[in-house]
Amino acid sequence: MPQPAAPQCQHLTSRGLTGHARAEALHLFSEVTRVELQPGTHTAHPRPLDFAATVLPLGDEAIYAQTLHTPCHMLRSRVLAQQDGSDAVYLAASGPGGIVRAQHGDIDLPPDRFALISKARVHEGLRPWGGPSHCIQVPHAALARLVPGLEEAPMRLLPPGLAEPALAMGYARLLAATPGATAPVLRAALAHVLDLMARMLAPPARQHDVFVPAAGTDAVDVPRLALIRQDILARIDRADLSLAQIARLHQITPRQVQRLFARQGESFSGFVGAARLTRARGSLADPAQRHRRVVEIALDAGFDDVSAFSRAFRRQFGMSPGEARQEANGEEK
Repeated sequence: MPQPAAPQCQHLTSRGLTGHARAEALHLFSEVTRVELQPGTHTAHPRPLDFAATVLPLGDEAIYAQTLHTPCHMLRSRVLAQQDGSDAVYLAASGPGGIVRAQHGDIDLPPDRFALISKARVHEGLRPWGGPSHCIQVPHAALARLVPGLEEAPMRLLPPGLAEPALAMGYARLLAATPGATAPVLRAALAHVLDLMARMLAPPARQHDVFVPAAGTDAVDVPRLALIRQDILARIDRADLSLAQIARLHQITPRQVQRLFARQGESFSGFVGAARLTRARGSLADPAQRHRRVVEIALDAGFDDVSAFSRAFRRQFGMSPGEARQEANGEEK
């Protein structure tokens, strides 16, 4: 049975637009994100406002948005708040830094930090350097079900070293870059993101000056394993790719990495080997690479022993690398 269609990413931009078309792009951005973009006036040399945004609907009025923009004000005005009545809570990444101004006080956003902010509050985000902005927005009611006593309009800078914000943001960014995500996948992802955001509001105790989220739960393990897989695939052609290297990258132990794979009935080495073989088979089937020797393709896929590569390839696909190349090119064996 086919999976239900998922909402598609929206790509919004003002680049190359002028006049009415540019105004329409800014209006659409405001409708989707519920904030207004205005040109930055807090720099020595103000530049015209320009932006390009990708917005992924996660379901139940939750979204992930990533925006590349010139220096700007991100304004949640009183008029806008009265018009839409939204009390959504959003997780914002500070990027190169900025300031959030609100009636009852400002939040200084140092570089590479995160804040939780309510859209029930009138506020203004100052982004004096421009660059990328990332946020995850969820309904207040959905978060309140997980956080008893959650205030009506939270606004707080999250502590440094908290693992959940980067985990949630990285996972949402990965989903936005993954074509064809189904509605059930996005629903499950939203549940994980909500759980992670609830943990941000009630963080665990520090261990050696770092907040360590509890392992063994889907809210932590599913996003973390997805990001680990992404980083493995980004390094799959490197012969020095190792369990210890990936563990260091994600600030967990090699044993924890193995446990994440084991929960899915896999192993680190099995995933790496299968990914390398799949990469190699794709290269063997590529007409543009017919001139390359099998040993070159094996090395390019991250194998350092062509005999071991050939044996593993036959086990995986039931044929030799040479036979796979012949089959892909319609040649007789």
